[in-house]
Amino acid sequence: MKEEETMIKKYIKNIIAACSVCCCLTTVFTACSDSHMQEVNTDDSKAASIEPSAQLTTALLQTYGDFSMMDTYRCYITGFTQHFAGGWNVTAHAGSVYYYDDYSSAEWKELYSVGIKNIVDAIANSVDKPNTNAALRIQRVLLMSILTDTYGDVPCSEAGLGYISGITTPVYDKQEDIYNFFFEELAACVAQLGTGNDNINGDVTSLAGDINGWKRYANSLRLRFAMRISDADEGKAKAEFQKALTAEGGYITSKDQDAYVIYTDGPFTLYDGAADLDFRVNALGEMLYGQDPTSPTLICSTFFNIMKDTNDPRLYRICRHYLNTKRTDKEADREWTVDVTDEVVDYLNRSGEVEQPNNPGAAWYNDWVNAPANKEIPTLERLVEQYPDAGFDGNNFPARMMRPWLSIDFEMPDRPGALINYAEVEFLLAEAALKRWIDPDTKEAHFKNAVTASIAWLNDHYLQSSMRITDKEVETFLNGPIADKFKESDEGAKEAINTQAWILHMMNPSEAWANMRRSDYPVIMDRTKLPKFDGFTYGSDLRTPTRLCYPKSEEQYNNKNYNEALKRMGSYNEHNEPVDDWHAHVWWDRHDYHVK
Repeated sequence: MKEEETMIKKYIKNIIAACSVCCCLTTVFTACSDSHMQEVNTDDSKAASIEPSAQLTTALLQTYGDFSMMDTYRCYITGFTQHFAGGWNVTAHAGSVYYYDDYSSAEWKELYSVGIKNIVDAIANSVDKPNTNAALRIQRVLLMSILTDTYGDVPCSEAGLGYISGITTPVYDKQEDIYNFFFEELAACVAQLGTGNDNINGDVTSLAGDINGWKRYANSLRLRFAMRISDADEGKAKAEFQKALTAEGGYITSKDQDAYVIYTDGPFTLYDGAADLDFRVNALGEMLYGQDPTSPTLICSTFFNIMKDTNDPRLYRICRHYLNTKRTDKEADREWTVDVTDEVVDYLNRSGEVEQPNNPGAAWYNDWVNAPANKEIPTLERLVEQYPDAGFDGNNFPARMMRPWLSIDFEMPDRPGALINYAEVEFLLAEAALKRWIDPDTKEAHFKNAVTASIAWLNDHYLQSSMRITDKEVETFLNGPIADKFKESDEGAKEAINTQAWILHMMNPSEAWANMRRSDYPVIMDRTKLPKFDGFTYGSDLRTPTRLCYPKSEEQYNNKNYNEALKRMGSYNEHNEPVDDWHAHVWWDRHDYHVK
C-alpha cells in the first residue's frame, strides 16, 4: 500500500496545476454554456501541453475523490438505497423526498466540468499512445455510465467538445443509444489495448498500468452493462453478456484482479480541495464521516434488519455504537470516536430492549430512544469522570450512541474506490445462470463465490485485523437464511443475489442505486407509509425517486436539447407541458421498487 500511495503522490503534484488550467477550458460546466463560457471554451492559448496521463489520473481519482460531488451521494443516493438514515442531510433530502438543485446536480456539474472534459481532451491528444488512449476511453465509459444511470438521457456523443469542436449545447443522447455506445467502445478498447508501445502512465488504480488488467476490467464492465439492460432488451443483453465472457483478455476471475482506485492516507480535502482538483483521498468516506458530531452517518433500519434477519456476520462490522463529542476537519479521528458497541449490545440484551436504527425520513432524534444511566455503559461512566468538561453525557450524545452508526473503518481517507470487483462479477454470473444465459447448474456456486468474495472485500480493504470475518463465520452464513431464500424459487434466488449485491455496493452508491432499480431488490420500506416530522420540508410525492432531476441551469443554457429529453421522458403537468420528473423511470428500469 505504501508503494501505491507513493505512486499517487508522484503524479499528483503536477496534475493539480495542469488540470486546473484544463478545467478553465471546461466545455460544459453543466453540459451547457452562456456567452462568457463560450469565450472561455474557445481560448486556444491554454492546455495544449497537458499530458494525457495527468488527465487520466485526475479522471480516475475524481470517481470517489471529489468532495463536492459526494453531496449527491450523501443527501440523495445513499438515502434512496436505504443504506443510511438519521443524519440531517440524508433526512432533509432523500428522507423527505425534497428536491434541492445544488445537491441533486453536484454529480452532473462535477463530472462534466472536470472528468469528462479532461478525458475528451486527452483522448483527442493521445492518438499516438494507443494503450493510454484506450484506458482514457474506458474511464469515459465508466463516468458516463454513472451520469446516465443517475439522470437518464444525457449529453454523451457531444459532451466535452466545446474546445475541440465548438459544441457548447450538446444533445442529450437516448440512454439506449448510450448503452449501445458502451458495448461498442469497450470492445474496441479491448482490441486496441496492447497495440502500442506506450505505458499507461497516470494509472492510480489497482491495475497499475497492466494491459491485461485493463482488458479484464473493460470486459467485466461489459458484463455489468449487459445485465443492466436485461429488462429493456433481453436479447441484446444476453448477446452482449456472452460476447464479454469470451472476449479477448477475459474478465475478472479472482479478488487479486479487482479494479479499484487507490487513495492516500492524507488530510481531508473538503470543498476547497475539490475546487483545486485535489482528489487524493476518498471523499465519500470523508463526507460520511462529516464535520458535525451531532449528525454522524447512521445506519438505516432497512440495511440493519436485512443483515440482522439473515445472521450476517458483517452486521456489527459495518454497524457500531460510538460516543463522539467532536469532529475534526483534518481526518477521521479514531481516538475521539469511542467504540462502545459491545457495552450497548450487552445493555440491550440485559434490559430486554432491541436495536432501533432509524427508518427512512426519520432523524436520529425522531422516535426518541432514551439513553440508559451512565453506569449501564461503563466506558461512558469512566469518560464522564475523567473528562467532565468534554460533554460525553451532554447534548444528547448518549442518545445518539444508542443508534447504530456506520463504522469509522469505512470513513478513512485511504479506502479504495471500487470500479468493479470479483464479487460483483460473480453476482452477475449467478444471475446470468438464473436467466439461463450460461449453465444454470452453476448459479449456486457463483452465488456462494460472490458472497464469499464480498466478505473478503471487507476483510482486505476496510476491517481492522481484530474485526476480520473468519472462514467459519462465512460458512455458517452461506448455509443460513440466505441459502433458504436462494433455493426458495427463481424469484427468491434473484432476491438473494441482488440483496447481497446491494450490501456489497454500500460504498459504491451509484452502482448500489442502479442495480437496485434494475433488479428491484432488496425489498425497501415504502416511504409513503412512513410519518412526516416537524422541521423538514417535504416533496409532494413521497415515493422513492427513480432518477435525479437535471440541473436547473440546463433549462436556461441548453433549452432545446433539455426540452427534447423531457418530452422523451413522457411526464407532463396540468398544462400539458413536459416536466423533469424524478419518479420517471430511465430506459433500462422497467419495474417499480419492491416495497413493504
